[in-house]
Amino acid sequence: MGSAAVGAAGLVGWRPGSSLAAPAEATSRGGSNYGWYQIDGCNREPYGVVNSFHKAPDLIRSQLAAMRAAGQARLRVHIIHRHRADTGTCMDSTGGNISAANRQNLADLLRAIKDAGFVEIQVAFMPIGENAAYNWTSWNEDIYQENWRLIANLRPIIAGSGLHYRIDLCNEAVPTDLQPLLLRYTQQLWKDYTNAFDKKDTVGFSAIGYAGRIQNIPKVYGNNAPYLFDFHFYRRNGVDEGALFTTAHTMMNQYGYTKQGWTIGEAFNNDSIAASSLRQAINSTDRTVYYLLQWPRQAPSDDPTCPDATVLPPPVNFGNYIAQGF
Repeated sequence: MGSAAVGAAGLVGWRPGSSLAAPAEATSRGGSNYGWYQIDGCNREPYGVVNSFHKAPDLIRSQLAAMRAAGQARLRVHIIHRHRADTGTCMDSTGGNISAANRQNLADLLRAIKDAGFVEIQVAFMPIGENAAYNWTSWNEDIYQENWRLIANLRPIIAGSGLHYRIDLCNEAVPTDLQPLLLRYTQQLWKDYTNAFDKKDTVGFSAIGYAGRIQNIPKVYGNNAPYLFDFHFYRRNGVDEGALFTTAHTMMNQYGYTKQGWTIGEAFNNDSIAASSLRQAINSTDRTVYYLLQWPRQAPSDDPTCPDATVLPPPVNFGNYIAQGF
């Protein structure tokens, strides 16, 4: 399917079979998490760009064009799913696949992203409800197999898009010490994925950039770490993104992860504080960060009302990050 070649080409200075990261100056232009083409107040559910692409293809294409014209070059797309009927964003993954219509929607969305001139994507699998291992009270083998088969079944569509890509096997799934079932889930999925497909086209599991999760990264991967890590940084309790980044950098070095580059898969939307503090942290640590992808939510101090997304689609404005080299 050519997926390894497509994935590897997305990283400047990265070679298949090598864990060597590119030099710091290889940082590339980022962009946005693009999940919804409309939001009504706080309600985004009917408007997922994958599940509902067929409902608004021209609007979605125009939004992609606007983001690209604003200087964005990369996107993160979400596969949100569970074991029940489609809702407009969340897709029915019963049996380990989505519907033929949704598979076509995914292919059409990726084609539209490519046609708009974007050069790379991350595709993040986001199981929710009963499909999310962080909700389990006991191991659920049937749902595990459903989630794993879904990744395997959609991977050819992603790889066949012609876009450089990376797959996030499960969004923010690096666990805390209080999530042993989630740890087991990530360990098993990492083993199954790398046995079937190697690891050249995946960031493994994105991680919230807090120490209580980062400390479990070695448990997730053992002696088979990804070539590339993805972290999400959101300031809280007076600790800004740069401080979180520096702590993550120090911990990762302590665990021996000194060669891998990073992507920042989520940060507050067009946020000047995040942009400047992250740039300062990157400069001081010399950690390679390939690109940053903003999430369509303002910092809580600006708008605390909607927990998931507060920026009306499309998330065009990226200027504060561009000004800091992202």
